[in-house]
Amino acid sequence: MSVKVDERDRILLGLGTGVLLASSLRIFVAGAYSSLEKTFFYGMSFPSGLGILMLLLAAFLVGRMSRKAGAALTAAYATAVLITDATEYTHLVAAFALPVALALVKELDVKYLTMGLVADLSLRVLAVGAEPADFPYTRVILALSLFLGAYALWKEPGTLKKPGFGLYAFAALLELGLIYPNAVMRYSGMTVYYLPEFVGFSLLLALAILLGPHLARKPTAAMALLIIGSATLFIKPLSLVGLPIALASAIALVESAKGSRGGVVGAFYLFLTATLALGAYVGRDIGLPFMEDRLEALILAASVVYALGAYGKSAEVSRPSVKEIIGPLIGLVLASVIVLALFHVGPTYSEGKRDVLLWTYNVHQGFGPYDGTFNGYELVNLLAEGKPDVWFAQEVVGGMIGNGYQDVPLFISAHLGYAYEYKPAVEGTYGIAVFSHWHMKTEAELNLPSVGQARPAQKVSIEELGITVVNVHMGLSEEERAMQAGELLKFAEASPVAQIIAGDTNAEPDERAIEILTRDYRDAFSERPPYTFLWERNGVVDRENIDYILLKKDWPAEVKDYGCLCDVLASDHRPVWAVIELP
Repeated sequence: MSVKVDERDRILLGLGTGVLLASSLRIFVAGAYSSLEKTFFYGMSFPSGLGILMLLLAAFLVGRMSRKAGAALTAAYATAVLITDATEYTHLVAAFALPVALALVKELDVKYLTMGLVADLSLRVLAVGAEPADFPYTRVILALSLFLGAYALWKEPGTLKKPGFGLYAFAALLELGLIYPNAVMRYSGMTVYYLPEFVGFSLLLALAILLGPHLARKPTAAMALLIIGSATLFIKPLSLVGLPIALASAIALVESAKGSRGGVVGAFYLFLTATLALGAYVGRDIGLPFMEDRLEALILAASVVYALGAYGKSAEVSRPSVKEIIGPLIGLVLASVIVLALFHVGPTYSEGKRDVLLWTYNVHQGFGPYDGTFNGYELVNLLAEGKPDVWFAQEVVGGMIGNGYQDVPLFISAHLGYAYEYKPAVEGTYGIAVFSHWHMKTEAELNLPSVGQARPAQKVSIEELGITVVNVHMGLSEEERAMQAGELLKFAEASPVAQIIAGDTNAEPDERAIEILTRDYRDAFSERPPYTFLWERNGVVDRENIDYILLKKDWPAEVKDYGCLCDVLASDHRPVWAVIELP
């Protein structure tokens, strides 16, 4: 039986709404975070907090907008995403697109919204864990989905309905990571996994989303399951089951949340929740020390707030048919089959060798140095060209709210076949990693004593090479780094002794921290490069020499060559490399 024309429009609008909601949430938070980071570190006055003010303004105006204006804003957002991934600018458009998305959520049957959320999940699978706006092929599909939604909206007369606090609370809960498989897995303690696990968990979350409306007729049970499911974050790995249940319950309560008012308050609550979530990672650096490593408590609290917002409100829910459940699943399965066929499903291992190319490279939380651009696409191409044998990576995100929930270890492995060992510094989704094409084992790991954000170190053995290495990311103050250097030296020289220490020390060559480390280790560089970190914009120049590859002094390895790719702009740091001939 053919689908009626108005039903087709509902489906198109639902697909566009779900994708617009998830995408605009990611882009808005990422762009606001990147903009405020530039203000904090370099005094950049634009766009700074402008996007936040625009979100509050849009939350106030959205109920007065015609549907054609909403369609135009959706199309403008699609165009912006298609043209650039510079989130510091596109998030200004997302600030208006996000309230439009929630206005559409308010009027659509929830079953159509679920189709759109699963469509966004399919885009994440096609991007193998990266941000869809970052890679050209997924960017086009993302924009097309939004344009189709805008087309369906343009055809309808009337004005948009103003979303209230309850729907902003729903958006805040989604943006805390419940709809992202990599975030749920890493929140639950899975530090290393590859493409098949990611695809499998994506299918589980899709089922949770699509079956959520079937819980809607029992709102009290849905509220209880939402809170209990979120609470399983304190009982890892039970949250691998609990968070999908919480997601299904959150979907079930959407209809009940539609009746609330207070849209501007809701928009401020969304901003506050995102800020507190960032505080879970860098709380001591942004004046929120009480939030550090408290993401589980925030997710639970946000679940309680959302449940209370829906409490006592009954609503009729149109449950999806079997056909309406199977359709989006087929799309996700197709995306899964495509990526499993085209990308690496696990590491590709090589035989050992004597001449080994080492890289250390801080990838800036998945951002380029300027404008809040995502750097996954550039990073994949850079690594494919440079072909490091061992890559010591810092500021590696695996599903962090401030960076579009990118999973850098996953998409690097999927594109290039690297094995990896990941050491999250905090919340399972931000830290350091060692990549290679050999079998590796984490021997030890720790967070160094710190006065700012958590600073991790990991010790990894590489089987085919018969060596042990240490990867590190040190603190921002000179006194802190000196303290950390002593601890790092003890860590490296404990059994099994590390032959190599590499990473971002944040320390200049003449600092006390480097003096401590070079007591027992030698710099692979006989002559330092001009810089390994450079940020230069609007007359502000920050040039530093802070990334190192250090070799044990009594280890008879020979440095055959070394250098810095100082013209590479994928991050604010530069790749530092050395070719080592193993003894």
